[in-house]
Amino acid sequence: MGFDKTLCSSFLILLCVQLLAAATTKLVPGLAKVPVTNLTRSHSNSAVNNFPINGLPPLTYSTKKYFFYDEGVTFLEAWNLCREKGQRLAAIESYQDHVAYKEQVAPYVGYETSHWIAATNMGASSHDYRKFYWITNDRPVAYISGFSNWIEGEAPNDNDLCVATYLGSAMWIYGSCTSSSSYACEEPHDV
Repeated sequence: MGFDKTLCSSFLILLCVQLLAAATTKLVPGLAKVPVTNLTRSHSNSAVNNFPINGLPPLTYSTKKYFFYDEGVTFLEAWNLCREKGQRLAAIESYQDHVAYKEQVAPYVGYETSHWIAATNMGASSHDYRKFYWITNDRPVAYISGFSNWIEGEAPNDNDLCVATYLGSAMWIYGSCTSSSSYACEEPHDV
């Protein structure tokens, strides 16, 4: 009888330890066994090693290069002028793009300066006025990262509007696509 109690007690203790370990793994994400790798960086000349340990760029990194033109033109003229230059009208699709744009536009802003960017709702149906898209790649605004930067906090609810950035804040303002404004282009990237 003593042996049976000891065996039963041992079994119960082992079962409790396993249940506790399973519960701890469920409560603490990432506690599951993960193979340990060497976290030191190689010092080769590879471009990947210019970034942090995981080889990815930092969160505030944007590869976009923007160009700013002071010529006052309509939205569609700006779009066409960028194309003639081998560029495309600027699309600010993420917070990282916003940071890069804001840094690059700073030398080009003056009193009441605005620059057309590629966002518009031209041709939207009457129930979709708040749905803006990037004319350069036909993606909805905020499609990739959820980023938008409306000066009033949300997209306007009027039709046939085009978007520009305002001063160095790079906040998004909107107006008639036939208004005159400076414009911003970017180097084209594969979509």
